[in-house]
Amino acid sequence: MNYYKITKGTYSVLKRFDTLAKAQAFADTLGDGYTAEFYAPYVPLTLQERLDLDLEFGQHLIYVFVEDNRIMAITSAQSEGVLVKFRDILSFAQTGAITSIATYLPLISVDDVFTRERKDKYVQMITNYLNQFN
Repeated sequence: MNYYKITKGTYSVLKRFDTLAKAQAFADTLGDGYTAEFYAPYVPLTLQERLDLDLEFGQHLIYVFVEDNRIMAITSAQSEGVLVKFRDILSFAQTGAITSIATYLPLISVDDVFTRERKDKYVQMITNYLNQFN
């Protein structure tokens, strides 16, 4: 699998594909005039590099979670309630267990503090993060 650059005019995007033919097939789905060209070989991350990224992303999730709580101006009781609800998720985030968060976060029920909008936002963030490694 390698990186291919898909371009048309000033638009360009880098994506991974198995072959140039597959990259061009994707480019063709975007419309007329898109072309694919080899950009660079794909070099898998080392275990340490992936761990570092997972830990960094976990800390970012915690920050976003706390920031969202503060923006909502929730009460102390509401804060304690949502922290209890998220106890396992926050532990997973601290240890970089992002795939575990992806498994268990969708199972948490929504309420006045953990709204559908917040849940969807977090699930999308995690999905986007994990998709970069596929």
